[in-house]
Amino acid sequence: MRTKKIIINLLTDVIPLLIISFLGIFKLKLFIQILGDETLGLYQLFTQIMIYVALVDGGISSALLYALYKPNTKGNNEELSNILTAGKRCFSAIGAIIFFIAFLVSFFIPYFIKDNSFLNSYVSLAFLLFSLSNVVAYFFVPYQVLLEVKEKKYLTNLCLQIGQIVQSALEITFLLLGFSFLNILIMHSVVKLIANFIIYLLCIKIYPEVNFKSKKRNYNFTKQLKDLLVHKVNGLIGSNIDILIITYIFGLKFVAIYSTYNYIINMLKEMLNKLSSSIIAILGNKLVEDEKESYKLFQEMRSLMFFIGTVISTSILFAINPFIDIWYEGEIKTSFLIALAFALFLFIFVVKICTTVFINAKGLFKETKKCAIVDTVVNLTLSIILAFKFKIAGVVFATFISVFIAEYILKTRVLYKVVFKKKSYCFHLENIKFFIIFILDLLLSSFLIKQFNFLNIGFWFLFFTIFTILNALLVFFIYWLMKETKFIKRIKTFRRCA
Repeated sequence: MRTKKIIINLLTDVIPLLIISFLGIFKLKLFIQILGDETLGLYQLFTQIMIYVALVDGGISSALLYALYKPNTKGNNEELSNILTAGKRCFSAIGAIIFFIAFLVSFFIPYFIKDNSFLNSYVSLAFLLFSLSNVVAYFFVPYQVLLEVKEKKYLTNLCLQIGQIVQSALEITFLLLGFSFLNILIMHSVVKLIANFIIYLLCIKIYPEVNFKSKKRNYNFTKQLKDLLVHKVNGLIGSNIDILIITYIFGLKFVAIYSTYNYIINMLKEMLNKLSSSIIAILGNKLVEDEKESYKLFQEMRSLMFFIGTVISTSILFAINPFIDIWYEGEIKTSFLIALAFALFLFIFVVKICTTVFINAKGLFKETKKCAIVDTVVNLTLSIILAFKFKIAGVVFATFISVFIAEYILKTRVLYKVVFKKKSYCFHLENIKFFIIFILDLLLSSFLIKQFNFLNIGFWFLFFTIFTILNALLVFFIYWLMKETKFIKRIKTFRRCA
């Protein structure tokens, strides 16, 4: 039964994500060809600004979810109702506040854009429409949280992911039919409202015993916001500061270049996040019960993440520029330095998944607040400094360095000290061999790929499919020689146990 739920959650996450990602690649191309790269840059800028406006949330959805676990396990529907009623009131207030803040911000956005070619009134109206499509979801968060705590997240996944597929398909259709950017933004609000309303109807039908209008309201879950807010702020800055800096210093055309690279990298990150979530579900209580077993598991997962990071990052470094050149027909300027920056960032993102999984499983949010603060400060400081030296690549390098310091070094130190009761320097010394393999793999691959020219998308796809498979086999063989492939046996064990 557990395995079935894991598979359903994974399938309802990954398969729609693949469809959305491929539709997104077509959508980006049409955006540039029909509406222009500056409109695409404007759209991406709106996304980043709205994420910062949404800091009003403060991580309250996570706090609400944690608060529901205990009453749900005990079958206490009255307490569930009290907490969810409080949560509903909170999110209704948050939705209203966020839209009000967005309304105020809309007047200042035109002055933030370097060499703005749009009318100020157009930029403000477009941002308000964009913010409306995002605010809609806040009024339905408690219903999504209820489905998640009841282990029916796949229903939420289906509704939201299908909604995104419909939205992407309509967006492509609107672009081909010549609809304006404002028409597209209005369509976003309608689609998101329908998708979330379906989630509401499912909750009411499946769980009639849960009352979202309880007279008693339990707001205790808000006490956890202090620790969660620090991590949320750091996560938002780490993921979204790049576009704001690029927009302010270089303008929207540079944002279009960054967004093209970032879309591909984010697609891979999302897939890896879905897979890591499924791994967490399979591991279950093994992460928290047995200290020795947890440490062995951590070491095996570390080897797996280094293996995946090496193979994927090497392929993306050499595949991303030829793809952009062919697919966008020279409309997006490519740079090896930008590709290298994104490849290194992807590598460290994959590698640190291991530490992140264990930190979250142990609930070490308070213990790692300083790490989050360091991440934010380093990222902001280096982004501004390196942007003037290396432009887009500099901003991405800054993010890579901040994640390396805060997530890979400092958070691992906390994990080893609090959970494993060991010194973390042994972990870093052992990992030197993995970094050396990654560097050698990059050098060898560079020498090989220089011999080829990629003239069409078919040859590109065939070449890099074969290259990735052969490279994975080579790296796996090296790991096998070093006796670092125990994660294969572990995965087989969990499949049997599940």
